Amino acid sequence: MAMASTLWFSATTVQEMADSAYDRSLAGAVRAIDANISTESGGVGVELPYNLFEFFQLTAQGKVYFNISTSDGLVQIGDVLLPETPNLIPGELRFHDGNYFGEVIRVGALRRPLDPAKPGGTQITIQVAETKLSRATFQNELIIRAILRDVLVVAVLGALIGIGVYMALKPLNRLRQAIDAREPDDLKPLEVADLPKEVRPAVEAMNRLMERNVEQAEQQRRFLDDASHQLRTPMTILRTQIDYALHQTSLDEVRNALTSSKDVLDRSIRTTNQLLALAKARTSQGTETYPQGSIDVTETVAETIRMLWPRIRSRRMDCVVDAPEVGLTVRANEGLLQEAMMNILDNAIKYSPVGSLVTVSLRQDDAMAVVEVMDEGPGMAEDELPHAGTRFRSGRRAASGSGLGLAIALTVARASGGSMAVRNRTDRSGLVVSLGLPLEIESQLKA
Repeated sequence: MAMASTLWFSATTVQEMADSAYDRSLAGAVRAIDANISTESGGVGVELPYNLFEFFQLTAQGKVYFNISTSDGLVQIGDVLLPETPNLIPGELRFHDGNYFGEVIRVGALRRPLDPAKPGGTQITIQVAETKLSRATFQNELIIRAILRDVLVVAVLGALIGIGVYMALKPLNRLRQAIDAREPDDLKPLEVADLPKEVRPAVEAMNRLMERNVEQAEQQRRFLDDASHQLRTPMTILRTQIDYALHQTSLDEVRNALTSSKDVLDRSIRTTNQLLALAKARTSQGTETYPQGSIDVTETVAETIRMLWPRIRSRRMDCVVDAPEVGLTVRANEGLLQEAMMNILDNAIKYSPVGSLVTVSLRQDDAMAVVEVMDEGPGMAEDELPHAGTRFRSGRRAASGSGLGLAIALTVARASGGSMAVRNRTDRSGLVVSLGLPLEIESQLKA
């Protein structure tokens, strides 16, 4: 469509320019005849410029006709059968196409008063015509040249565009070849320095996707490492104890073996649950699997204590809560936050002596909600405090445990944009675990 429009415009322009050039020659012949008309003898005298006609005929490369007539019909000179020029106004030089004995001609006509002193008197009309063969030949030649020029321009532009597209796609082809040559497990970021700037955002988004896949694969690998590390030994012990029980004939020995197996199985279940909680906490941030919502920390702490209360009372321990009157609202995943509090309180109960006290305090510290759990256990060595929250590090003073409880709490806090701190008590032996979570804006305004 664009090419057709361009060619039509070029042809129309060429035709108009050729008509303008040829019409100027036709107008010169009309003016020359008009200059040689006289009325001095009382009639109409015309001295035709034959040299001009001969030159004009050579220029036109065709036949030339003329006609001179008056409005009263008394004067008819030349080719009287030339087609009449319609709507000719006195003083106006007009051009039009016509047909003269089967030939297409171009007519130039001028009408003026025969006597300039009498504008309303007799009018004289001068017509000069030429055949359009040379004009049409000239126009066709120009149109063909214009078409060839436009086609050549389009061809050159097409070639340049093709070269540009090829050069622009070369980096993409190299990128495709680099991706095809990669191993299935090679998720290193793709180079974007040599790529066109229009493609870089897409490649950068692909790199971010691969980074997330690498992170997810790393999380899965860590989970498998953790699970194999923690479950291989208990499963081996459990298998050995079952084999031992199968070879015993004494019911007491079988009962003792099964009791030991139950203890190992309970610890394995607890460890498995902690590993799953740690894996969930690691993948919770920025995902829809574990969505975050507005949570009242005070209610979460109270609910966790109620769940652990039978265990607290079984060890003749007590637990007190110091909470502000105004609730502290944070944004976190309720299940994961409760799992974190459960692990912190479980450690406090496990490592505190029978009949001791566990204190839970809640407060607002600037834009953070802080939950502190303080026990009366042995605490941790000073050189171990910086490593609190590292998986499988339970401290030298701990008699048992997998070292996953604080790791879960730290991971949950970080997933919500918070932090965890561990320190020893200064007034007596014991450990203080502080969990800080960002407050929601509405909760800050209330405070």
